[in-house]
Amino acid sequence: MSNQNAKPSLEKHTNLTELEYLKAEHFDIHQELMQQFKCDVRVCQEWLTNPKRPLQGKSPFEQLTINADEVMGMLVRMRTGDFS
Repeated sequence: MSNQNAKPSLEKHTNLTELEYLKAEHFDIHQELMQQFKCDVRVCQEWLTNPKRPLQGKSPFEQLTINADEVMGMLVRMRTGDFS
């Protein structure tokens, strides 16, 4: 039985960098991240892979597999200055 409708997993993208994976699977989050950090790939990569307190100590990249909306929400709060 084919599983073509399954959501892409991280295992499928093991040869991609985190930013390439983000661009391929979560384009809206990729766009927001690039806009906020003025397309500085190094800074984006650091933000994406370092643990964050609002994500219970997980990195935004780890959180993508659990709840990508939380990552986008964090980016939106950063953009709007809501650090509550």
